[in-house]
Amino acid sequence: MGEKILIITGGHLDVAFAEEYLKGKHFDRIITADAGLSSCRKLRRMPTDILGDFDSLADKRLLSFYEEQGVPVRIFPTRKDYTDTHLAVACAMDSDPEEIILLGATGSRYDHTLANIGMLEKMARKKIAGKIVDKYNEIEMLCGKREKEYRKRKDRDFFSLMAWGGEVTGITLTGFAYPLHEATLHPSDSVGISNELKEETAVLRMEQGNLLVIRSSD
Repeated sequence: MGEKILIITGGHLDVAFAEEYLKGKHFDRIITADAGLSSCRKLRRMPTDILGDFDSLADKRLLSFYEEQGVPVRIFPTRKDYTDTHLAVACAMDSDPEEIILLGATGSRYDHTLANIGMLEKMARKKIAGKIVDKYNEIEMLCGKREKEYRKRKDRDFFSLMAWGGEVTGITLTGFAYPLHEATLHPSDSVGISNELKEETAVLRMEQGNLLVIRSSD
């Protein structure tokens, strides 16, 4: 089994939700990006890697606090080509992990949210299971020929599909309220929005493309 890595980045994070979500979960590494360090502290988790330009970290004393405990801190310039989340994902991918979960990767800055979703494609192309999780959504990216099983969940009623960066072909949905058979989705299509699982277990199959899968609560 490969590593499981948690990245806590500087977007909005509902601490109460995150505490509940993290219960019983073990991560081999916890990487914080910028203000994600403050969220990590609130969650009472010990980071293994700290990085960012820290322009949005309110309490800079946290950097020396963790450095004194032996946690490596990498400080980047504010003017740079990549976001702090991108740098954190690159750091995580260096060890070729099995799974990367991102908390704090959504919020009021849609530009950052979309850039973070783009990170899911980078992971999927390396066959890394990546997921962005917040209080209302779980977002993942499937690339190429795939088959995946999903189980019905009361906390994630809605199931939406969106083509990312081009058409997605051969989409077949079984066990869903609105089934599809070898369908093609384009980035401008809304036909994949707001589906639901009809059966306890449902299956998604696809042939080609990049497919964004979003499980949401209302």
